[in-house]
Amino acid sequence: MFLILLAALGGGMISTALLLPYGVLTAVMGAPVTASLCAAAAGAVIMLRRGNDWGADAAFDDAADDQTDAMVKMLRDIAAKGREIDADAKRAARDSKAA
Repeated sequence: MFLILLAALGGGMISTALLLPYGVLTAVMGAPVTASLCAAAAGAVIMLRRGNDWGADAAFDDAADDQTDAMVKMLRDIAAKGREIDADAKRAARDSKAA
């Protein structure tokens, strides 16, 4: 992803520099188009270099899924404890003579 961003920024800057002799408006309008094309080309190069792995869903394996489930369970337990503490704090207090 970082390489795609760098390709887009570099392509936009280079095209702006190349199109500047034809006018500022032309350079400003051409930079986003060229940057997008450079980003698409960089994405295609990365996809081709990965080979058959680009189609595999490598980011979501079973180990990461189990780890996510464990983290969600832990957060729900913490939220339940917070609700219990909140309920204890909202109990009616005895009338105080100081107030």
